[in-house]
Amino acid sequence: MNRLKIAVFVALLVALVVPVSALAQDGGELEKTTLHLGFGLDPVYAPHIVAIEKGWLEEAGFTEIETATFTSGAAAGEALIAGEIDLWTPGTVPPISMRHNGMPIVIVATGTPAYVEKFVARTDAGIEEPEDLLDIKIGLLEGSTASAVVENLATLYGLDPLEMQVVNLAPPEEMTALINNDIQAFITWNPWPYLAETSEDVDAEILHNGTISNFPWDAGEEAQISFTRSVWVLSEDFIRDYPNTARALMLTLYRAQDYVADPANREEVVALISEYLDQPVEQNEALWDDYSFENIFDEAYVRDLESYTEFLYNSGRIEEKLDPMDYTYTGYMAEYDPERVVIEGNWEP
Repeated sequence: MNRLKIAVFVALLVALVVPVSALAQDGGELEKTTLHLGFGLDPVYAPHIVAIEKGWLEEAGFTEIETATFTSGAAAGEALIAGEIDLWTPGTVPPISMRHNGMPIVIVATGTPAYVEKFVARTDAGIEEPEDLLDIKIGLLEGSTASAVVENLATLYGLDPLEMQVVNLAPPEEMTALINNDIQAFITWNPWPYLAETSEDVDAEILHNGTISNFPWDAGEEAQISFTRSVWVLSEDFIRDYPNTARALMLTLYRAQDYVADPANREEVVALISEYLDQPVEQNEALWDDYSFENIFDEAYVRDLESYTEFLYNSGRIEEKLDPMDYTYTGYMAEYDPERVVIEGNWEP
């Protein structure tokens, strides 16, 4: 191999291993080095945890990382607008609703498709045919993605959503109410369905996992009622006031997301997040296949957001329907991996 070829080879090798910290610094000094992240209790936060635990956020220039835990996306969204957190990681209904109601927020990534709001019921609930769903009380958090899922569930089986007996509860309260038989079912996200199904305090089963039914009348059939994605949301002010900080944060999280998505890292990542969240490894191992950590702006992304936009419009919660790409910024991803921007966002800093 001649010297020119060796030089080219070395240059390519170095390019492949340049850390995100170097990329981040190319954008200039970080305007803000203290980072506030909103957290939940499920595996969708694996990229955040990996970025923290492997020191990649520190490499990118962040000197202090603070986290706040929320059990609902809406509460975390309010914290984002108030400037109490810098990054919000909700399902899609709360940010769609907030943007339509004038809140200056921007979706900058899909953390993972998460069609996993699950319908969990007590085994003694007496659900034998679709009409039985009208005779039970169903817990869910109003205004969350579960509100859209319950309507899709009713529509799927020809029921009137207004006749569903919905009880507004946060996920921890749903568990207590299910155990006490104050409700006979709930619809929510991980880890609560797993905790209910494995609980010694109640006999419960998952009768729909968001995409496949396990109801007695159509068990095993594909029937998608969830169109939820875990998305990463920044405020417009954060992006414009701290452009280098926002860029460094996103490039670092994209790197962590790709690490999490690699099957070769599964065992390590599951162990890492379990320790960080103080959860059993077997719990997160059981839930892991619910997530793909794909980050791509494509037709499926638009379809999923339009589905919940339609739900919010039909239910009278928004007065008009905005194009999801009008509040989607794809600039960070276009820099990181342009092939993942199939449809370009219309929002610009």
